[in-house]
Amino acid sequence: MSRSSFASLDELLAQARHESAQLKNYYVGVEHLLLALLRVESGIAAHLLAQQNSSSNYIEFVVQSYKGSEASGYLGLLTPRASRVFAKARSYIQQGVQPDERALLRALLEERDSLIISRVLSSLGVAREQLLEALNEWRPSAAGMTLPLPQVLSNDPRYVPLPEELAILQQIFRTCTRVTIERALSSEGNSYSGARVLLVRAYDAQGRSLAPSVVKLHEQRAIWWEKMRYNEHVRDKLPANTSYLVVDALPEDSPIGGLKYSYVQGALDARTTSLKDFVRSQPAQAVARFLREQLYDAFRHTWWDQRTPYKFTVWQEYDLLLPPALELEALPEAPSDAHRLQPMHQALRARGAFHADDLVVLDNFTVLKVKPAQNNTVQLVAGAGAEAINLASRVTVRNFNHAAHPTLYRGVVLERVAGRVLRTRDDILQERVLALAPDFDFISDPLPPHASYPERLPNPLYHYHALLETPVDGTFCPMHGDLHVGNVLIGRNNEAWLIDFEWARDGHTLFDWATLEISLLFELLAPYLADSWDSVWQAIARLDRLNCACVAASDVLSDDPFSADPPYNSALAPIMELRRIAAGLLRANHWAEYFIPLALMALRALSWQERPLTVRRLAYLIAALAIHTIHKMPGRSQSSATELTETG
Repeated sequence: MSRSSFASLDELLAQARHESAQLKNYYVGVEHLLLALLRVESGIAAHLLAQQNSSSNYIEFVVQSYKGSEASGYLGLLTPRASRVFAKARSYIQQGVQPDERALLRALLEERDSLIISRVLSSLGVAREQLLEALNEWRPSAAGMTLPLPQVLSNDPRYVPLPEELAILQQIFRTCTRVTIERALSSEGNSYSGARVLLVRAYDAQGRSLAPSVVKLHEQRAIWWEKMRYNEHVRDKLPANTSYLVVDALPEDSPIGGLKYSYVQGALDARTTSLKDFVRSQPAQAVARFLREQLYDAFRHTWWDQRTPYKFTVWQEYDLLLPPALELEALPEAPSDAHRLQPMHQALRARGAFHADDLVVLDNFTVLKVKPAQNNTVQLVAGAGAEAINLASRVTVRNFNHAAHPTLYRGVVLERVAGRVLRTRDDILQERVLALAPDFDFISDPLPPHASYPERLPNPLYHYHALLETPVDGTFCPMHGDLHVGNVLIGRNNEAWLIDFEWARDGHTLFDWATLEISLLFELLAPYLADSWDSVWQAIARLDRLNCACVAASDVLSDDPFSADPPYNSALAPIMELRRIAAGLLRANHWAEYFIPLALMALRALSWQERPLTVRRLAYLIAALAIHTIHKMPGRSQSSATELTETG
């Protein structure tokens, strides 16, 4: 909706009915009235949201995330609550409240029993009274105010902003006159997701430097989701000296969006680096101290030390790391002889349950991602919540009929999707291992012995199914969810700062540390890996000594298993310190609780095509070694996966 003057109440109601029809809801609720207000170009609602450092697009995303499933018919009738809000708005107009937009927004904010309005306010992180006060103070002259666009310069010769990136930066720093990109922190290999992370310094109208900040640029839906995850799981759980999300930029006509993270006391400067670069430039012992003193100690009180006993089956926390359970070619109709699947059906994790050309029908799966440019692909998962279990049962559907679902977005529940199986998870993993150019029979189980490591390792392709069905007696806590070396920044005095909260949630306590270990191993061991399988097997022989030391130690790793083995005695010091941290988070020193996620994290890394071939080979054998370590634990049986975490 656009306007040359303020929208009338009748126009807003017509727009609300349009929003309801577009979303395939049979009713018109308060959420549709809110969406109608957000559609008004330069409207009051959008102006107030900008004052709260949130775009109207983000609020629209929050509304859509919490709406109900689609209905088969559309009536356009107002719900009782929407009728009450609408009548109250008319009453305000009769009392002289102008314009109509203000009257309707006030009535919505005063509807205290509305769950969707409460969720929007919670996501914004503002009190209802705060917005009502801002609404009362609004004056027509404040809306539509324009400022000249700031000049954007880059001091990093590796990075020149693309036009769409430039537009986002200018919107985020719209009140500044000049913006300088000090460093692109997401240079080669820093971001596994394709996001751009920038260290930025802005200047006000008097040319004074403002505190540095970090800006993340990524696909719009990912930005929306990260902000919602941050508001729900991170905002009130960060230590006092770390980053906080300040503003978003989500223009309708751009494929990307942006988030600005600011820092207390400006503790980031032009010397700020990522843990990835820190590992490459600093002694290993300095990296080890950083992990303990700056990362773990700084965040543990509000995150990893907030542990609660948690009994779960591995797939509930870790199925999300693996490739899609199925890859389908969409079919226009559901065949009568098709397999019918609900989310989290065990067949989606079972070995050999499906084969190419099988016909399946998916019932009530939830949209995770929509990729029209990639063969009209849609990724479906179990649910829309932040918990890991909602990302289980992932299925990729190619050549999806977007015309039949014009309102596809993350969180939409699809009643039925039919397809023909193109590949299974086993097929995808086997193709990824084949891409490693193995010089051994990678189909055999166990794997053939190697001169540098004579023991026969179990083949992960045959054992990951059993890992997923393993019961674990562990703990859960607030967690980052993607703690790799590119998401840990290091500022002044070597202080740790975390970015990228798209996957923040409550989950298994050891998830973050298994993620970080795989990421660190890639950086620490890459310089010692030649372009051959032999060098990878040699590294595995060293890691086996570390694994055995963990399992056997009563005082965890008090002795260095690499003391007589340079250069590994230096290179692996950070991993030894990380294992000491992990040991303190285990329940009763049951190391299987750590090696299971480590194996699955390593299998995940096979998909990181931007990583060198040698480190992906390393990841494959790390998975095999982790499973082997579990099998060797006292009282464990190589043939019984259900015994992996039992105490005996």
